[in-house]
Amino acid sequence: MDRRQKDITTMAEHADLAVVSCEKKNSRQYATLLAENGVKRTFSISMGSRSDPRGDLNELGAMKRFSRENRIPAAPQAQPLPSAPETTPQPMTMTAAATKKTMTIPATKKAAVQSLSHVDFYRVCEWVKAQNLATVPNLEALAMLAGQWLQSAVPEEEMKLVMDTIGVREPPHWAEPTNPQAILARELLTVMKKLGEEPSTAFKRLADSLLPA
Repeated sequence: MDRRQKDITTMAEHADLAVVSCEKKNSRQYATLLAENGVKRTFSISMGSRSDPRGDLNELGAMKRFSRENRIPAAPQAQPLPSAPETTPQPMTMTAAATKKTMTIPATKKAAVQSLSHVDFYRVCEWVKAQNLATVPNLEALAMLAGQWLQSAVPEEEMKLVMDTIGVREPPHWAEPTNPQAILARELLTVMKKLGEEPSTAFKRLADSLLPA
């Protein structure tokens, strides 16, 4: 299994999908994935460099949507049985009370399960320290890149724990703007960058005033 096949396999694992088959065609790595309800769909990523994770991130987002849309619905809960008619309670002897107390088992909380082993968690911590987060668009992208590097899915919740553990703060550009004008300015800048167009000085000033540095 080559590098990009491992990458798309890790992405499938991150989206809770099973890999049915993989193939290379037209400079892309394809993978046919199986959802929980048995529906199949083919996804693909470029065979090029990982330097720009946005392409992989877009495909990962499509995988997650496909996974959510094709989950098996939860079975309906059984209707409770009709309650028995009330009867006059009988006095309980001390022996019966003690027996009932002995048979009662206290409920215990389910322990949280960590998806990464201690060794892998440490490795991801060291990996994050060496990353330039200014080039990573968001936490989801960082978790995807870490999973590709580790060759095992890294949940976003655990990636957040990694960052908290080593004291790395989320960069300002990870914060999603809520101002409609800020959202529009950001999207226009992204489109202009893809088209190779240089924004005007006035538009740059407007974007700088609306978007975090």
